[in-house]
Amino acid sequence: MSLQDTINRAFENVAAHITNLSEMKRIIEEIAAQAKTINEAIRILETIRERAEVTLRTDIRILINEIVAMQRRE
Repeated sequence: MSLQDTINRAFENVAAHITNLSEMKRIIEEIAAQAKTINEAIRILETIRERAEVTLRTDIRILINEIVAMQRRE
């Protein structure tokens, strides 16, 4: 599965738990343009999370957790 597919599938899996859907979609597009690996995508998400407001931090954490869980299942 490609990086973009993995991130998109993780987002689809957790979208019902996400508060800031449009902002998270923008972040996912940004990651797809910048990251080359899953680990790099997670590092970018963690950097974005550090400067985000509280609800967005939670959304990013949820997405990161799902990406990590998907990696373990593969």
